[in-house]
Amino acid sequence: MGIMKEISRLCENEDRKGLIRYINMPDLTSLTGKSAETIADDFIAAHKKMRANRDKDAYKQLNKIHDELQND
Repeated sequence: MGIMKEISRLCENEDRKGLIRYINMPDLTSLTGKSAETIADDFIAAHKKMRANRDKDAYKQLNKIHDELQND
């Protein structure tokens, strides 16, 4: 499973623990300076915002991409 597909799935299910386990990589956390918990929370918040704004032009394509990822 692709990285973005798995992150999308975990965000869609609001699986914070699974997302933390999936993204808890030293390269990622050292690069961003954030903990895996913070990164997971940021991903979930962004996903919720994207879904809440699905009818706005700026978010339509993002939602389409995530819907396709969920249906693959």
